[in-house]
Amino acid sequence: MDIKNIYGNVIYTSPATTMKDTVVEAVSKGADLRSAVLSDADLRDAVLSGADLRGAYLSGADLRGADLSDADLRGADLRDAVLSGAEGNKKKIATMRVFTGIYAYQVWAVLFEDGSRWVRMGCLFKSLDEWEEIGIRKSNLSQYPDDGSEKCEQRVRAFEYAKQEALLLKAE
Repeated sequence: MDIKNIYGNVIYTSPATTMKDTVVEAVSKGADLRSAVLSDADLRDAVLSGADLRGAYLSGADLRGADLSDADLRGADLRDAVLSGAEGNKKKIATMRVFTGIYAYQVWAVLFEDGSRWVRMGCLFKSLDEWEEIGIRKSNLSQYPDDGSEKCEQRVRAFEYAKQEALLLKAE
């Protein structure tokens, strides 16, 4: 099975019989999947941790349960891609923004087609309502104690920025 880029060039080949297995293998081998065309791919529960998916076409992909920790999704087309929400519902992405460099981990601002707005801070992915209940300062005390340190305050600033971006997102 082949993974092609937007120009139609094969960027990874595998003897695997499914796109999911091909993508997981490519990621495990550190393949460069920038600009890969993975539209409508069934990637449920795929281990994509650390994948370089900058500019990849993942529109309509099913990413429910996929491990996207440390995956680089900058510029990726995720319209109509499906993620699992905290309540386990299938949710389609209307639009999203991915930020790096404002915090130790990637930060996502996401607008789902159902109108719900979510923020991902590292491995924590929650709706704005859930974040409001928990509070960013209390959400990861083992790694980010609420102690007024620069590390803590940088995380708070990154969250506030992502929250504002999530609120400004409009379906395209």
